Amino acid sequence: MGYRDDFFILENIVGITGPVHELPSVYFRNSKGEFGHITQVHNSSYNWGRTRVRTDPGWRIINACPPQCGCGRSGSHEINGAGRVFHVSRGTFVPVTDLSTADLHVAAESIYRCPYMKTDPRTKEGRKQEEQRFQALWQERHQKDARGRRGAIDYTAEGLANQALKIAYPDRL
Repeated sequence: MGYRDDFFILENIVGITGPVHELPSVYFRNSKGEFGHITQVHNSSYNWGRTRVRTDPGWRIINACPPQCGCGRSGSHEINGAGRVFHVSRGTFVPVTDLSTADLHVAAESIYRCPYMKTDPRTKEGRKQEEQRFQALWQERHQKDARGRRGAIDYTAEGLANQALKIAYPDRL
Protein backbone atom coordinates (compact mmCIF):
# COMPACT_ATOMS: atom_id res chain seq x y z
CA MET A 1 0.00 0.00 0.00
CA GLY A 2 1.36 3.40 -0.95
CA TYR A 3 1.29 6.82 0.64
CA ARG A 4 -2.25 8.27 0.42
CA ASP A 5 -3.64 5.70 -2.01
CA ASP A 6 -7.06 7.22 -1.27
CA PHE A 7 -5.93 10.50 -2.85
CA PHE A 8 -3.56 9.48 -5.66
CA ILE A 9 -6.23 8.02 -7.95
CA LEU A 10 -7.14 8.43 -11.63
CA GLU A 11 -10.19 10.57 -10.85
CA ASN A 12 -8.04 13.19 -9.07
CA ILE A 13 -5.56 13.74 -11.92
CA VAL A 14 -5.69 17.38 -13.06
CA GLY A 15 -2.75 17.37 -15.47
CA ILE A 16 0.88 16.60 -16.20
CA THR A 17 4.18 18.32 -16.85
CA GLY A 18 6.51 16.78 -19.38
CA PRO A 19 5.87 14.54 -22.40
CA VAL A 20 3.29 11.88 -21.59
CA HIS A 21 5.46 9.01 -22.87
CA GLU A 22 8.56 10.15 -20.94
CA LEU A 23 7.31 9.55 -17.38
CA PRO A 24 5.77 12.99 -16.70
CA SER A 25 5.09 14.51 -13.32
CA VAL A 26 1.40 13.99 -12.61
CA TYR A 27 -0.67 16.52 -10.63
CA PHE A 28 -3.67 15.66 -8.48
CA ARG A 29 -6.46 17.58 -6.76
CA ASN A 30 -9.73 16.55 -5.17
CA SER A 31 -12.99 18.27 -4.24
CA LYS A 32 -11.80 18.85 -0.64
CA GLY A 33 -9.01 21.16 -1.87
CA GLU A 34 -6.26 18.58 -1.30
CA PHE A 35 -3.46 18.61 -3.87
CA GLY A 36 -0.14 16.94 -4.61
CA HIS A 37 1.92 15.48 -7.41
CA ILE A 38 4.03 12.48 -8.35
CA THR A 39 7.51 13.03 -9.79
CA GLN A 40 8.55 9.99 -11.82
CA VAL A 41 11.88 11.22 -13.19
CA HIS A 42 14.30 13.70 -11.66
CA ASN A 43 18.05 14.20 -11.55
CA SER A 44 17.96 13.74 -7.78
CA SER A 45 16.83 10.31 -6.60
CA TYR A 46 15.33 11.70 -3.38
CA ASN A 47 12.92 13.78 -5.48
CA TRP A 48 11.17 10.75 -7.02
CA GLY A 49 7.76 9.81 -5.71
CA ARG A 50 4.70 11.39 -4.17
CA THR A 51 4.65 14.79 -2.51
CA ARG A 52 3.00 15.26 0.85
CA VAL A 53 -0.71 15.89 0.25
CA ARG A 54 -1.66 19.38 1.38
CA THR A 55 -4.98 21.22 1.59
CA ASP A 56 -5.53 24.64 0.03
CA PRO A 57 -8.78 25.38 -1.82
CA GLY A 58 -7.03 28.25 -3.63
CA TRP A 59 -4.22 26.09 -5.10
CA ARG A 60 -3.66 26.55 -8.82
CA ILE A 61 -1.02 25.91 -11.45
CA ILE A 62 -0.21 28.22 -14.37
CA ASN A 63 2.23 28.22 -17.30
CA ALA A 64 3.73 31.64 -16.66
CA CYS A 65 6.00 33.31 -14.14
CA PRO A 66 3.70 35.66 -12.20
CA PRO A 67 5.03 39.10 -11.22
CA GLN A 68 5.19 38.19 -7.51
CA CYS A 69 7.57 35.30 -8.35
CA GLY A 70 10.06 37.00 -10.64
CA CYS A 71 12.13 33.86 -11.28
CA GLY A 72 11.72 34.24 -15.03
CA ARG A 73 11.54 30.48 -15.60
CA SER A 74 9.21 29.21 -18.31
CA GLY A 75 7.94 26.10 -16.52
CA SER A 76 4.63 25.85 -14.77
CA HIS A 77 4.23 27.54 -11.39
CA GLU A 78 2.19 26.18 -8.47
CA ILE A 79 0.53 28.98 -6.51
CA ASN A 80 -1.16 28.71 -3.13
CA GLY A 81 -4.39 30.43 -2.08
CA ALA A 82 -2.43 33.43 -0.78
CA GLY A 83 -0.94 33.99 -4.25
CA ARG A 84 2.56 32.77 -3.31
CA VAL A 85 4.51 30.62 -5.80
CA PHE A 86 5.85 27.59 -3.94
CA HIS A 87 6.94 25.24 -6.74
CA VAL A 88 8.28 25.82 -10.24
CA SER A 89 8.19 22.79 -12.52
CA ARG A 90 10.73 21.94 -15.19
CA GLY A 91 7.97 21.54 -17.79
CA THR A 92 4.78 23.10 -19.08
CA PHE A 93 1.52 22.06 -17.41
CA VAL A 94 -0.92 20.17 -19.64
CA PRO A 95 -4.43 20.05 -18.11
CA VAL A 96 -6.30 16.75 -18.05
CA THR A 97 -8.85 18.18 -20.50
CA ASP A 98 -6.06 18.34 -23.13
CA LEU A 99 -5.09 14.69 -22.65
CA SER A 100 -6.58 11.83 -24.66
CA THR A 101 -8.05 8.91 -22.75
CA ALA A 102 -4.98 6.84 -23.68
CA ASP A 103 -2.61 9.59 -22.48
CA LEU A 104 -4.55 9.90 -19.22
CA HIS A 105 -4.14 6.18 -18.59
CA VAL A 106 -0.40 6.40 -19.33
CA ALA A 107 -0.16 9.27 -16.82
CA ALA A 108 -2.13 7.21 -14.28
CA GLU A 109 0.59 4.54 -14.37
CA SER A 110 2.55 6.90 -12.11
CA ILE A 111 0.20 5.91 -9.28
CA TYR A 112 1.48 2.33 -9.37
CA ARG A 113 5.02 3.16 -10.45
CA CYS A 114 5.64 5.56 -7.55
CA PRO A 115 3.75 4.42 -4.44
CA TYR A 116 6.04 6.03 -1.89
CA MET A 117 6.49 9.53 -0.55
CA LYS A 118 9.52 11.55 -1.62
CA THR A 119 12.49 11.31 0.72
CA ASP A 120 13.88 14.83 0.24
CA PRO A 121 15.66 15.72 3.51
CA ARG A 122 15.67 19.44 2.49
CA THR A 123 19.27 20.09 3.59
CA LYS A 124 22.43 19.97 1.47
CA GLU A 125 24.12 17.41 3.74
CA GLY A 126 20.95 15.34 4.04
CA ARG A 127 20.50 15.31 0.26
CA LYS A 128 24.10 14.19 -0.19
CA GLN A 129 23.57 11.34 2.29
CA GLU A 130 20.33 10.34 0.61
CA GLU A 131 22.02 10.20 -2.82
CA GLN A 132 24.77 8.02 -1.31
CA ARG A 133 22.12 5.74 0.19
CA PHE A 134 20.36 5.37 -3.18
CA GLN A 135 23.69 4.68 -4.88
CA ALA A 136 24.50 1.96 -2.34
CA LEU A 137 21.07 0.38 -2.82
CA TRP A 138 21.50 0.43 -6.59
CA GLN A 139 24.95 -1.17 -6.34
CA GLU A 140 23.65 -3.83 -3.95
CA ARG A 141 20.72 -4.74 -6.19
CA HIS A 142 22.79 -4.78 -9.38
CA GLN A 143 25.72 -6.89 -8.24
CA LYS A 144 26.80 -9.57 -10.66
CA ASP A 145 26.47 -13.23 -9.81
CA ALA A 146 29.17 -15.86 -10.41
CA ARG A 147 28.33 -15.94 -14.14
CA GLY A 148 28.46 -12.16 -14.49
CA ARG A 149 24.69 -11.64 -14.61
CA ARG A 150 22.90 -8.87 -12.74
CA GLY A 151 19.69 -9.66 -10.88
CA ALA A 152 19.70 -13.27 -12.11
CA ILE A 153 17.47 -15.77 -10.38
CA ASP A 154 19.24 -18.95 -9.34
CA TYR A 155 17.09 -21.86 -10.55
CA THR A 156 19.61 -24.53 -9.53
CA ALA A 157 18.77 -27.12 -6.92
CA GLU A 158 20.69 -25.07 -4.33
CA GLY A 159 19.10 -21.78 -5.38
CA LEU A 160 16.53 -19.96 -3.30
CA ALA A 161 14.15 -19.76 -6.25
CA ASN A 162 13.96 -23.54 -6.24
CA GLN A 163 12.80 -23.49 -2.63
CA ALA A 164 10.06 -21.01 -3.54
CA LEU A 165 9.00 -23.18 -6.48
CA LYS A 166 8.76 -26.22 -4.17
CA ILE A 167 6.36 -24.27 -1.98
CA ALA A 168 4.32 -22.85 -4.87
CA TYR A 169 4.19 -26.06 -6.96
CA PRO A 170 4.73 -29.03 -4.62
CA ASP A 171 3.52 -31.65 -7.15
CA ARG A 172 5.83 -30.43 -9.94
CA LEU A 173 9.16 -30.90 -8.19
